Amino acid sequence: MHRIEKNSKVVLLAPSGQIGSKDKIEKCINYLQSLGFEPVLGKNTLKQYRYMAGSDEERAADINEAFKNEEIKAIFCVRAAAGSLRILPYLNYDLIRQNPKPLIGFCDNAALFLAVYQKAGVCSWNGFSPTYDFRNENLDNLIKSSFENIIKEEKINIISGKCRIKGTAEGTLICSNLTTLLYLAGTEYFPDLSNKILLIEDVHERVHRIDMMLQQLKQQPDFNKLKGIILGKFTDISGDEEDGSIEDCFKDFLQNVNIPVIEDFDFGHIQSRYVLPIGAKIKLNSNNSQIILTDF
Repeated sequence: MHRIEKNSKVVLLAPSGQIGSKDKIEKCINYLQSLGFEPVLGKNTLKQYRYMAGSDEERAADINEAFKNEEIKAIFCVRAAAGSLRILPYLNYDLIRQNPKPLIGFCDNAALFLAVYQKAGVCSWNGFSPTYDFRNENLDNLIKSSFENIIKEEKINIISGKCRIKGTAEGTLICSNLTTLLYLAGTEYFPDLSNKILLIEDVHERVHRIDMMLQQLKQQPDFNKLKGIILGKFTDISGDEEDGSIEDCFKDFLQNVNIPVIEDFDFGHIQSRYVLPIGAKIKLNSNNSQIILTDF
């Protein structure tokens, strides 16, 4: 586990979408300062290129520099949207492996998190976004409490959602936006699913696309070596009548799946969600919708 001690210097970077103005992250900067941290901006954080914060090389350079800099103790991704996938070939995974520190962000940032875990074994914290989560005046209490618990505690006990398939399991947690996860399919950055407990969520998708992505996921190598599945929130999903429902997608996806499954877990594009560490050791008990996180 990598605690972030008070007085630590933390950096705010933009590996995905651009923000253009520091004003958009002032509330997050104030919050991090209230925790006793010293937030700084990366060299390219405020740059703009199309929908992204600078070129692929510039965004990757900020990540590499943040891992290289011994003064930096954590890396916050200021926005998601899209673009993380594009920087993966430019990252120095040996450098990252030798200087582990948490990456923190949400949604599209998961491409970066999964690649860094797969290639360097470094954990990230998924579920906290400096722009998305500070749109209102105050940070949501669940996001705040779960984020601060990761900083302070070695063991996290969560009860959320409901049982879909009964059972217990132990494994390593990986969590991602489903679309972002499948962007990595067929690349060296796609996570090894063996002995993992997989949490997925998505937003603004069509029912038939969710259906196809779930089936593609099921056809990935080592899918049958998963220890458990957690279905987070699938929000603002739309479709035609013949597409069926998101429930139909889950029903077909889980045919012949004989591992514990929790559904409707509080993770996704919702105001109130858990912040979770990718790479944590996890105990799952779907009978009572419980997960216990240790060793991250």
